[in-house]
Amino acid sequence: MTRSFDATPLDLAQVDELVDLARRAPSAGYSQGVHFLVLSGDAAASFWAITGSDNWFDDQTRAAPVLVLPLADPVAYTSRYSEGDKSGHGLEQESNWEVPFWLTDAAMATQNLLLLAEDRGLGALYFGIFRNARVLLDELGVPPHVLQVGAVALGRRAADDRPSGSARSRPRRAVVDVIHHQRW
Repeated sequence: MTRSFDATPLDLAQVDELVDLARRAPSAGYSQGVHFLVLSGDAAASFWAITGSDNWFDDQTRAAPVLVLPLADPVAYTSRYSEGDKSGHGLEQESNWEVPFWLTDAAMATQNLLLLAEDRGLGALYFGIFRNARVLLDELGVPPHVLQVGAVALGRRAADDRPSGSARSRPRRAVVDVIHHQRW
């Protein structure tokens, strides 16, 4: 994850291409309920202020010229699972989804975006929105039933960007601790 960005603007056509590719992640029932809201300029500055993230992140992180908000639409999934080829399992009601695949699909599309950014030589940082998320979404015209699943800062890495955070202070768990065969 990139923590220090160069503030040079990104070509928004390149961002659109990355987001278009990212959205090709799996989609339960091909519901296609994942959306991306791309913010730059004043909209990005407003994001930092409304969410209070400007107090959480330093100037180098906030220098990212683009923020991408992955959004999940549960109604797209419940509607799709009300159709004839998917109905009969109770999944036309949101509360019956043991695993809400609208969040799973949004997470997979977000992972695609992170990998694509890396592949294209860009920096990216995924982070959670912990304050005023709904206020932000309302300000941006996002329908009330659509959920945010975090944010991705995108841009060119600053020359002095170095790995930081938990990955530097916590070891990766051993393979034998996380891969299980046949039983836990």
